Amino acid sequence: MNMNMKQIKAFGPQDLQVVVTDIPVLKADEVLVDMRACGICGSDKWFWFVNEPTDYVAGHEAAGEVVAVGSDVKQLKIGDRIAINNVKGCGLCPACQLGQFVRCPNGVTHMGFGFSEKLAVPERNCLKLDDTVSYETGSLIFDNWGTPYSAISRTSMKAGDYVVVIGCGPIGLAAVRLAKIRGAKVVAVDPNPSRREAAIRQGAEFVYPPDVSLAEEIVRFTKQHGVDIVLECSGKAPSYTLALGILRIGGTLVSIGEGAKFEFNSSDIIHKHLTVFGSLYSTMEDGQQVQRLIVSGDIEPMLFVTHQFKLDDLPAQFSKVIEYSDGLLKSIVVR
Repeated sequence: MNMNMKQIKAFGPQDLQVVVTDIPVLKADEVLVDMRACGICGSDKWFWFVNEPTDYVAGHEAAGEVVAVGSDVKQLKIGDRIAINNVKGCGLCPACQLGQFVRCPNGVTHMGFGFSEKLAVPERNCLKLDDTVSYETGSLIFDNWGTPYSAISRTSMKAGDYVVVIGCGPIGLAAVRLAKIRGAKVVAVDPNPSRREAAIRQGAEFVYPPDVSLAEEIVRFTKQHGVDIVLECSGKAPSYTLALGILRIGGTLVSIGEGAKFEFNSSDIIHKHLTVFGSLYSTMEDGQQVQRLIVSGDIEPMLFVTHQFKLDDLPAQFSKVIEYSDGLLKSIVVR
């Protein structure tokens, strides 16, 4: 095996370069994966804005082929096609034993390094892909689709519920579809017209840009019932004001989008008897369930993938990801 590989590294602001480096050295419980596809997440934008060279490499939505195995690997073998759960826990606690690495009380590691030809990951973080699932589709299982799947699974969402998805990036668009296949009546909110159009294609019945009259329009859409569940995927502070205003008594607010800082009056939660919780990423079981939905045809993750880039071309193309230019909704690095 060639002991060198290509990798994208960040050397400063807007300075990504293809470098040649050593392939990772395997630990006993790890497999070496030949990256075949890696989704580009909105959170990967940090890679474009570093102030100085960094050894950490972005890319956490990876899928590929196992090309080597550590001495303690039990289930996987060379040639297996897998998707990677990017979050690594301690591996020993009850949560990790259940494949819930993201809930490890001993701390989690976001492994990254998907913008590389090869990466080393624990066997326990690998989901074998069904023969009908491509690497490109497989790369979207754990984050793009697993994140909203995990969040929705913790709610009581059922057929006929009014659900509002705020923020229709890739996570929000997946949330729209997942709510739709549960039989919910879905409202999608986003300022970007192309994202609103994509939300309609994923099953939203009503789409709207953020607007001062939006709350009134949504309540009218629900026939004065109010909203049962809000899935906040934008990470924008005004979304919480909107959510608290439109939720019905006993409704649920799920916080998925990172980074919103806002003030709220606790009475807004108390007087409506609201349930509010946060949900981060997904578990191995969530990934298995998402793959079942793909195989059954209930979801088609590639429908809003608009761009695919070769690893060598990524430095020159990454500005499109930052600017959402050229009609970009979701992009993938492929080999």
